Amino acid sequence: MTHVMKLNLDPAVVSPRHVTAESEALAEWYDAHPEVRRLWAIREEQTLSVIVTLEPTVDNGDTYPAWFACNHGWAREIQSITGRPVQLELLDEPRVDEFEVDVEGELVAAISWRDPTSFWKAD
Repeated sequence: MTHVMKLNLDPAVVSPRHVTAESEALAEWYDAHPEVRRLWAIREEQTLSVIVTLEPTVDNGDTYPAWFACNHGWAREIQSITGRPVQLELLDEPRVDEFEVDVEGELVAAISWRDPTSFWKAD
């Protein structure tokens, strides 16, 4: 049975309960990969589900070239630094602040400091 978890674009709303070595390693990985705009990681029973949004390309706003070129390598890198099997998923840019994903587990990272929309909200 799949559980639906709600994620939010606002880092103040969605944040892990604890800072762990795993979340620190994911923050360092995020810092080293400027193509990644947002990252959420959910520790499931057997795997680490990592959901990312990517920076669009300058010429046409597409995120798929970077995804197709890098996703397998990124999954291997994250598995290497966390010691857990990784399920890496690309999320198209959400159109709403809160959305649901079919994952059950504990949120261990919610990183989005590269997201230009997270710096201000219109009233």
